[in-house]
Amino acid sequence: MPISCFSLCLLGFAFTPFNPYGQTFLEVKEAGFAWSHPFGIDELGQDVLSRVWRGSANTILYALIASLGTLLFSTILLITERRGGAYVSKGILSAVSLGIAVPVMFLGLLFMIFMEREPSTLSFAISVAGIPLAFRQLRILWIEQNAQLHVEASRAIGGSARHLFLFSLLPNLRPQLVELWKLVFGIAILELSALTFLGLAGDPNWAELGTLLHSHQKHLLQEPLLVVWPGVVLCGILWMARQIRSE
Repeated sequence: MPISCFSLCLLGFAFTPFNPYGQTFLEVKEAGFAWSHPFGIDELGQDVLSRVWRGSANTILYALIASLGTLLFSTILLITERRGGAYVSKGILSAVSLGIAVPVMFLGLLFMIFMEREPSTLSFAISVAGIPLAFRQLRILWIEQNAQLHVEASRAIGGSARHLFLFSLLPNLRPQLVELWKLVFGIAILELSALTFLGLAGDPNWAELGTLLHSHQKHLLQEPLLVVWPGVVLCGILWMARQIRSE
C-alpha cells in the first residue's frame, strides 16, 4: 500500500491535470473549490491540485536522494572508523559528536554560499546533516551484531569476511537497516519542507510542499484550503513512510 501511494505521488512528474507552472487561470485567481479545480487556484492563476501533486513528487524524490546519501556517507564513515586505527576512530567519533549539534538550517545556508541555490544543494545539505545520527545508529547495530553468538561461531570455524557479512550479519541487519532508513527518510522529508518553507529552494515558484505552504500562508484566512491541502499531503507522505515494511 505505501509503495503504491508513493508511486501515485511520483506519477506527478509525468502527469498532472494542468501544467503546475502554467499561469492559465488568472481570471479566477485565488479561487476556492470548483469541480474543475478541486484544490482551488492560487494567486498566480495556477491549478493547486497540479502543483500539490508535482510538489509531493519533488518532496519524495529529493528527500529519498538525501536519505540514501546519508546512509551511503554514514556507511563509508563507519568502514573508515572501524579500519582506520585508534586515532582515526577517535577523530571520527569526535567529529560526529560535534556534528550532532550542527542544525540542518546552518548547513543549508552554508552550502548556499558555495554552491548553486537549487533543490539538489538542499538534498546534499540534508544528507550531510543526517550523518551523525545515522552513523551512531549504524555503529551500534554493527557492534551488537558482531557480538552475537552465531557470528562468533561463523568466525570460529574460519568463515571468510565475505561469507560472514553475507550470511551472518546482513540477514539480521536488513530489517534494522530498513527501519533506520525509514527514520532518516522521514527526517529528510521534514527538513526539506522546512528549508523550502524558509525560502532556500532558489526558485520561489518551485512546486514542493514546503514552498507551497510558504507561498499560500498569506491566504490562510481568505482561502484556508490553499494551506490545508499541502499540509495534509505532507502528513500523508510521512505516514506512508512509516508504514513501509521491513520484510
